[in-house]
Amino acid sequence: MSYQNLKKAVELAPNCKYYTTSEGKKDEEIREAEKLLDIKFSKQCSYFYKNIGYLSFFGNEIYGIDPVSESGDLEGNSVAYALNDRKQFNLPKEWIPIYNYEDGRMAYLDYSHLNPEKEPRIIIAMYVGQKYELIEVIAEDFGDFLLQLVEVQLRNQ
Repeated sequence: MSYQNLKKAVELAPNCKYYTTSEGKKDEEIREAEKLLDIKFSKQCSYFYKNIGYLSFFGNEIYGIDPVSESGDLEGNSVAYALNDRKQFNLPKEWIPIYNYEDGRMAYLDYSHLNPEKEPRIIIAMYVGQKYELIEVIAEDFGDFLLQLVEVQLRNQ
């Protein structure tokens, strides 16, 4: 559980098949996304959005932020996804989608539970008709989550 795990994941990720990133976001874009989501991003998330932006590699897509997108496209954009699901399905304000398992389950940054470094835990939840149901906690923080994904991919390629 650490910022070091995020840095390690970012260093290893280019070794994954089909590695793709976008340009990092400017400070103004990060602040706009925070304003829209009514969330102050943690140190790890801010680093990721500023330096990576968005990350994809073989079978994995870690969402970025695009606070000014008017396309209506949710995939790949935590801001659009969260705002849509808050409005349509009453997604808890503290949950920010970052990864779609493509089976109804999503991974979320859970800002209602911060670790001692003030990083949100990563949870899996799904919408079950009337509300979102927490399925499990899968990582202590974003760095741990990302490193797990990268290490699994590198072992399997």
